[in-house]
Amino acid sequence: MDERIRASRRQETNLARAVGGRRTSGSGNGWAVKNDVRNEKWSIECKTTSKQSYSLTHKALVAAEKNALLDFRTMAFAVEMCGRTWVVLSYETFASLIEEH
Repeated sequence: MDERIRASRRQETNLARAVGGRRTSGSGNGWAVKNDVRNEKWSIECKTTSKQSYSLTHKALVAAEKNALLDFRTMAFAVEMCGRTWVVLSYETFASLIEEH
């Protein structure tokens, strides 16, 4: 198996464990449920790269948000690079998290 696929699966498994969720089987090729990790509240699209940069596009964010909304969940976009995971949220989601605390 390709190292990129192993790294991607490892990221998804670790994130699913961290958020008390599960990996979404076939999230990249199925039609029903998209995004890579889910729990009761969140639908998380995961990307991983061995490079020092990742090009995050508006199209990718909107697609992840749409997939989360169709699943009645809140979207997050996780990017792992250089051994660290970064999570991107919409401003509205971020503001609601701030208000909760």
